[in-house]
Order: sequence, then C-alpha cells, then structure tokens
Amino acid sequence: MRRTSVTPRPNWRERADAVGFSFYDLESEGGRPYWSEAAAYVFTPPEIALLETATAELFARCMDAVEHIVRAGRFAEFGIPDRFHELVRASWDDDDPTVYGRFDLAYDDGAGPPDLSGRPARFGTARTPTVKLLEFNADTPTSLVETAAAQWQWLEDQKATGAIPPTADQFNAVHELLIEQWDHIRTARWGLAPGARLHLASLHDTGEPGAELIVEDFDTVAYMAETASAAGFDPKLVFMEELRYSVDRQAFLDADDEEIRHIFKLYPWEWMITEQFGGFLPGTRGRTAWVEPAWKLLLSNKQLLVVLWELFPGHPNLLPAFEAPDALRGGRAGYVSKPRLGREGANVTVFDGSDAPVAANEGGYGDEGFVYQERARFTPISTEAGEPKTPVIGSWIVGETPAGIDLRETGGPITGDLAEFVPHFIER
Repeated sequence: MRRTSVTPRPNWRERADAVGFSFYDLESEGGRPYWSEAAAYVFTPPEIALLETATAELFARCMDAVEHIVRAGRFAEFGIPDRFHELVRASWDDDDPTVYGRFDLAYDDGAGPPDLSGRPARFGTARTPTVKLLEFNADTPTSLVETAAAQWQWLEDQKATGAIPPTADQFNAVHELLIEQWDHIRTARWGLAPGARLHLASLHDTGEPGAELIVEDFDTVAYMAETASAAGFDPKLVFMEELRYSVDRQAFLDADDEEIRHIFKLYPWEWMITEQFGGFLPGTRGRTAWVEPAWKLLLSNKQLLVVLWELFPGHPNLLPAFEAPDALRGGRAGYVSKPRLGREGANVTVFDGSDAPVAANEGGYGDEGFVYQERARFTPISTEAGEPKTPVIGSWIVGETPAGIDLRETGGPITGDLAEFVPHFIER
C-alpha cells in the first residue's frame, strides 16, 4: 500500500453532486475539504485479497460472538436495559436481516523492523502483513455514498483522462451488492411483492436552536433509498423526529399517518432504547421490522472487542482488548482507551508504552464506560512533503459478503471527525 499524488478533476464538485454526494466541503484537518482527491491510495491485488479475507473472517467471528452473548445472557455488559434483553434475543433467534456494516481496520504491510519485541530485525527479513480490527461500525455506518458512488466515479473519470493507469481497478462492489441484499430481504426474508413500501429515516438536525439539516445523514439515506428502489421497494424518506407511536392503532406512524411496517434507520439503537419512543419497540415486534436489526446492539458497542479477544485470544486479526488497562500497561505497543458507544474518535485517548497519554480527543461520550485495546501498528505513510498520515481502512460488509473499502486519513493517531476521505485504486 502506498499513497500517491493525483491531479484533481477540475470539476470534481459538480461530479460529486451528480452522484448525490453533496457534503464534500465539510471542513477537515487544516481547513481542507473532507473529500480529498489530490492523492490516492494504491493497492496490489494480494493486498486486497488479504483485506477481503480478513473482513470475511472478522464477520464470521462477530457472528460467533453474538451467539455466545445471547446464549450466555451477557446483555448487561453492553449496557442494555433488562426490558430490552428479550427483544435482542428474539431478533437474533429469528435471524432478523442485516443490510450492511463497516469494519475499521489497521493495515501494516510488514515492511521494516518489528517494534514490539525490542530486537533488531535481521538484514533482508520482513514481517508478515497484518490486518487488525479497530472497531465495527455495525449499526449506523456512514461514508457510504462517497465509498460506493463518489470514489467509483472518480476512478472512471481519472482512467478516462489518463491520470491513473487505464488498467486500474477498485475494490468496490458496494452498490451492486446493496441492491442484491435489498432484493434478498424483500423477497426471501420479508416475502414482499414489488412496490412494497420501505421507510428510510435519518435524524434531521441536532435539536439545537437554528440547527440545519444533517446533510451527511440525509445523503446517506437518500443513496440507500436509491439502492432499495432498484431492488423493487417503494422508498419513502422520513425523519426520525417525525415518527410517532399511535396508542389507538398500536403502531408506529410517519408524519402522514402512514403505518410503518418496514423501515431502514440511520439512527443508533442505543439512542432508541433510552428514549420514550423506545418503550414501544418490544410490543411492536412482528408488526414493524427495523433495519439494522436489534441484535446489532451487540456489535455496535466496543464491548464487542473485549468479548472477541476473550473468545479468540491471539487471533491474527484481533488486538488484545480488556475492560481494564492493567494487562496492557507497560507494553511496548502502548494502548488506547475507547468509550463503549463513542463515535468519530470522540473521547479516545492513546497511551504510549510508559502509560503516558500522547493524544486525546474530546467529546460527549464515556459515561457508558470504556474499553482498552492494544495500540495498532500502521504502515508508515507520509505525503510528498513529509507530513505523516494515519490511514484507517473502512472495509464494508453487505449481507455476509466483503464489498469494498474506503480510506480516511489523519495527521495524528486518532481518526476523528476531521479525517479526510481519500479514494483508492488497485494497480495491476
């Protein structure tokens, strides 16, 4: 894997708008736009194969973890209130369908001497490339439209102008696989005829005075509606603030008083079950089907990292993770504390091998508790000017199939809300 400079398209904003990606100018590090196409990450086919294999393996182990948690009744570790335990259990036992998720991965190409053993590397030796799980965005993953649509369009445009090799490819079947998965859910899982209604909901705003539309969420849901429509659904975009429960009809309704029978929501389950709205969820099971399903509560919580390491200690795609930092203190790699329900790097702290904090992000999370994970090693990457970059690979799973990757880079060790999205291609 390497980072290379690429000439941006002169009309890249207009081209992004054309595929429904409108939040490209969100501010990132240094005041630069969130979408960055002055560079690209270049992979070889074996590197992509390694990422694809690791993604399939991690999803399988996550399914093992959910089965274990449900059978052992370990819901309290995930902060799930007692009255929702049966809802999560039933959702898993009934195999409620999932559409997608995104693993955040650290990739180390194995070049250079190891930094954990303290022993110098022999001349000519190299370590094996590794892929390590940082976390699983299983319930409300974003960066979807820019992954599936914008970076594919970038690839085709840049090949056409000769900015990148005409034989370049991209690990990106997200769009096609989403359509296939929605078709599978409509026909095989829900038994619905073409033209069946599907509500798709996002949060309109933050609720603060003068708050504007959350464009990133809206674009993501609008893109998901496009794929669902291609699979035979009749999509209807709504906002979470508009949804209500009718006691008379014993059902969830939208702003037009239409009953909600099947709904995709870009809204976290952990928020839903703490709101008054959530009290009606158990009683409407069987009448309203939610995607993502309730069992994703067990995967979108970073307590999952602790359970995975407990079940599969030493797994090559996992980092040691614990509920307390004691086992990680004094290690050469250092460790990271993460809030169980944090987002976009908020309230994450990185510690070095002497237990000293070297980086930290502020935020509004942490009351739910923390987990502690060994610090990952990344392939050393820097710009042509020598500026170091930390690239996190988002590896998408659609249904049970690895579907493609995206890359978000930062100048520090924590990938936060100021990370830049950088496209990628495969060099034949």
